[in-house]
Amino acid sequence: MTGRGEFPGVPVTRVAHAANARLVGAADARARLLTPALLVEQDVLDANIAAMQARCDRAGVALRPHAKAHKCVEIARRQLAAGAAGLCVATPGEAEVFARAGLPDLLLTSTFAPGPALERLADVATLCRLTLALDAPQTARALAAAARTRGIRIPVLVDLEMGRHRAGAEGPQAVAALAGVIAEEESLVLCGLQAYAGHLSHQADARQRGLGAQEAAARIHAAREALSPFMGDIRPAVTGGSTGAFVQELASGVYTEFQCGSYALMDVEYDLVDPDGSGRPAFPASLSVAVRVTSANAPGLATTDGGEKRFAAKHGTAPRIMRGAPAGASYRPSSDEHGTVTLPEGARLSPGDLIELEVPHCDPTVNLYDFIHVMQGDKLVAIWSVDARGA
Repeated sequence: MTGRGEFPGVPVTRVAHAANARLVGAADARARLLTPALLVEQDVLDANIAAMQARCDRAGVALRPHAKAHKCVEIARRQLAAGAAGLCVATPGEAEVFARAGLPDLLLTSTFAPGPALERLADVATLCRLTLALDAPQTARALAAAARTRGIRIPVLVDLEMGRHRAGAEGPQAVAALAGVIAEEESLVLCGLQAYAGHLSHQADARQRGLGAQEAAARIHAAREALSPFMGDIRPAVTGGSTGAFVQELASGVYTEFQCGSYALMDVEYDLVDPDGSGRPAFPASLSVAVRVTSANAPGLATTDGGEKRFAAKHGTAPRIMRGAPAGASYRPSSDEHGTVTLPEGARLSPGDLIELEVPHCDPTVNLYDFIHVMQGDKLVAIWSVDARGA
C-alpha cells in the first residue's frame, strides 16, 4: 500500500487529444462532429443543476449531488458553484480521482471491504474530507486502525438497510450496536445515517412512490432514535434521496441532505418516471449521443455508427431519437458498433446524416466515453474529460 497522500499513477486523458478538439469554438461544429460523440447541452445542464439546487434550498435540505452520474470534474465544479454542499462518489476510484482534482468534501455512498479498498480510502481521506458509510463492526474497527496510522479522524455514517438488501444495518438494534462500536473509536467521527431508498427511484407510479417514501421515513425515524444516544447534542445527519423519488422524499421531511445525481443529465429510463403525478419528467435531458448514418440501402432502414458499445441500459430500454430522423422513426443498437434506425413508410436517410439520441441510462453510458462535448446550439464550446471513467 502506498504511504500517506501517495497514489499509484492514474493515466489522465488529455482533452487536447480528443478527436473533435479542433472543432472547439466552431459555430458549425455540431454538423462536423466525428461520431459517435457524447454531447451535453450546456444551457440545459446548468438549468437542471440550478433547478434541483433551488428545490433543495426551499426545503431546507443540503444537496450533495452524486458524481457517479457524470464522473466529470468540470460538472462537479459547476454543481459546487451552484450551492452544493459537496459531492457523492460510488467507488474508491471515484473518490481518489475527485480528491486529487481538489474537491474538498466527498461522501462514498457504497460500503466497502476491509483490506486494499479500505487502505486506499484511508489514503484519500488524507487529501480531503471523506465521509464513509459503514454497516459492519469489523469494517469500522479496521477503518479506525487505518485512520490512527495516518493520524487523522474520519467522519462516518451508519448505512441503514432500506429495503433492497444490498447493504446496510438491518434495523434499529443493529444501528445502535454499530454506533456503539464507532463511538468507542477516537479516530472515527459518527455523523449520522445514510438512508438511500433506491428501490423507489424507478417506481413509475407517483402514488406508490409516495407510500414507499412514507414507509422509508418510518424506518429512518426508528433508526435515528436508536442512533441519537451516541450523538450527544449533535443532530444526526440523514443523507439519501434519488432523482426519481425526490418529490416524495423531500416532502417526507426526514432528510438533512440529498444525494441525487441523474437530474443533471437525465435519460430515457428516468423520463418514464412520473415524479409528481403531472405526467412529465421533472428535468429535460441535457445528455445525448450523436451518431451518423453509415448505410441506407435497405428499404425502411438505416445503419449508424452507434452500437451496443455506445449505450448502456438497465432495463433493456432503447435510446430515444431526439433529432435528425423523421417523426415516427425508432432506434436500437443492433451490434457492437452499429445501430439500426427503423423508418416510417416512405421516409429515407442518407449516409452522413447526423442523429442525436437520448441515452437509456446516463451513468453507465457516460462511463463508455473519454470525453463530453459541451454544446451551445451548433457551437462546440468545450470538451470535458470523463475524469473518473473506469474508476
